Amino acid sequence: MKALGIAWTNVIRMFRDRQGLFFVFALPLVIIVVFGLAFGGQGTREIGVANEDGGALASELAADLEGGGEAIVIRRFGSAGALRDAVQRNQVDIGFVIPAGYGTALEGGGSASVEYVARPGETISAALRPLLDDALHRQSALVKAARFAMAERGIAFDVALQEARRHAAEVGGVSVATESTSEALIEPGMTGYLMGAQSQLVMFIFMISMTAAAQLILTRQLGISRRMFASPTRAGTIIVGEALGRFSVAMIQGLFIFLTTALVFGVSWGDPLAATIVVVAFALVSSGAAMLVGAIATNAEQASSIGVGLAMLLAAFGGAMVPPEVFPDIMRTLSHVTPHAWAIDAFRALTLRDESLVGILPQLGALAGFAVVLIGLATIRFRKAIAG
Repeated sequence: MKALGIAWTNVIRMFRDRQGLFFVFALPLVIIVVFGLAFGGQGTREIGVANEDGGALASELAADLEGGGEAIVIRRFGSAGALRDAVQRNQVDIGFVIPAGYGTALEGGGSASVEYVARPGETISAALRPLLDDALHRQSALVKAARFAMAERGIAFDVALQEARRHAAEVGGVSVATESTSEALIEPGMTGYLMGAQSQLVMFIFMISMTAAAQLILTRQLGISRRMFASPTRAGTIIVGEALGRFSVAMIQGLFIFLTTALVFGVSWGDPLAATIVVVAFALVSSGAAMLVGAIATNAEQASSIGVGLAMLLAAFGGAMVPPEVFPDIMRTLSHVTPHAWAIDAFRALTLRDESLVGILPQLGALAGFAVVLIGLATIRFRKAIAG
């Protein structure tokens, strides 16, 4: 109970620091939004479709877009307004609105317009535009053929359109085969929000834990640790309490990012149990590192500077600041001297390759090794600090 009381005191201290709360809760989400807006979808491209007509021709056109290939995902929206909002928020790469009256106008011999929705200057939407144009051209050719048959044979539009479809299937076309000569830099399925969520969860759990190392120095400088040790409280209880405090803060932040990105940005973390265990393992690593710095440093300023500097360095080298996929092979190998790289590897395996808990056992084993070493060293050093 004493250890839990010490841990609870550390958690309360965090929530009373308003400036610290910004770095714990607000800043990670801001950076994740920046990632999402900057990178959007990586492995797949999303086209939003708002079919406000609902007729046969409009539905056929919307269905034709779904044949754009495995890298194209079609998301349907109930209204043009909802689609425009999704494009503006970078939830889809380009929008395609089929207005009400589209099918009636074509069947009656008139013309119909569709609406493209894209962000200004967006290169991705410009690359997707030809897919939408091709679908329109295919339907336009069928409608023109049907109108010709109506005029020549005096048949109804529906019958003429069916004949046009049948003959179009008999006419040979041009097929294009594509072949990739190199591996994709970013794995299919990776999006900006997913990339940002994984990297910022890892980076901020470690960084906030390291900044909290200064609290250990203050606890010693104010004599709190010695007074607790002078009471009927063993050194082991104090150490466990302080470690639980660091771990609790790390878990609060990790679970906040985990749940918020899933609910707000639609980020999928794969197997929930396995992902949670990765968060727990990395929180233990971060807690051990914070305890060790707090036990070694001689004052709060030194602990803060060492902690933040080390956190930034490990985040950059471990792939939490820059996607590890852009690293040269030798750098990706060397980055695994950091726990960050192992945690990111685990999240990539869960989210991009649908691995289960068994599939990430190597990464969890590495994180467990980091945690055991860091917590063990911190325990030895901290015991000397409060008993000496």
